[in-house]
Amino acid sequence: MIKQINEYMSYIPSCDRPISSDVGIIYAKDRTYLFDVGSTYECLDFLYSIQGKKQAVISHFHGDHTWWLTKHKKGDAGLEPGDERSLNYERPEFEKIYIGKGTEKYIPDGMIVTEAVTVTDETKDGKSLKLEIIPMPSSHSKGSLALMVNDEFLFMGDSTYCRYIEPKDDIEPHAEYNVQKLKEQIDLLKSLKADKCLVSHEERFIRPKKVVIRQLESVFERRKPGENTIIL
Repeated sequence: MIKQINEYMSYIPSCDRPISSDVGIIYAKDRTYLFDVGSTYECLDFLYSIQGKKQAVISHFHGDHTWWLTKHKKGDAGLEPGDERSLNYERPEFEKIYIGKGTEKYIPDGMIVTEAVTVTDETKDGKSLKLEIIPMPSSHSKGSLALMVNDEFLFMGDSTYCRYIEPKDDIEPHAEYNVQKLKEQIDLLKSLKADKCLVSHEERFIRPKKVVIRQLESVFERRKPGENTIIL
């Protein structure tokens, strides 16, 4: 089910099985902009249904955000039993796909963004539309991107989340934040004009930026002198 945010923005909510990101949708006069593409059949059917040109900004390389832009084979992680459609689908066409460094391994035809990129357009009713694609420091994934819309909304994907460390040798499984990345993210968020953050996989998709910053700061306060990570 597509949920409306305002007169020119909507989104497809995330889900847990298969795990799929929220998909942001921005409707311009002659094209549609997407933030992530999700991994459900609903997301794929929506991509096929879009009339005219479309562009996508991909938050990071994890499959629940990139599934319908990548190739799959039997045995791949994330492939649900009996999912023949993912094995045989035809990838939707995109005018441009913006990606962060590290995602090119999965989407080799993407345009790598290492510095903020501003795209100007207009909505269907002729109002100005400004999209700013911003590299976002993140403990969760290298090469994360955010998308700020009209200096008000900031699509963030999973960039506020921690990194999960798999067990290995004498290392116990755990979740952690990188102290430097976390500080950089907090500082960047404070510098951006947007006051609403759209964080994927949350029951409440749109949240006040000040709340997101406050939660990140509460994690940052747990850092210990001389340590580069914060173990949760």
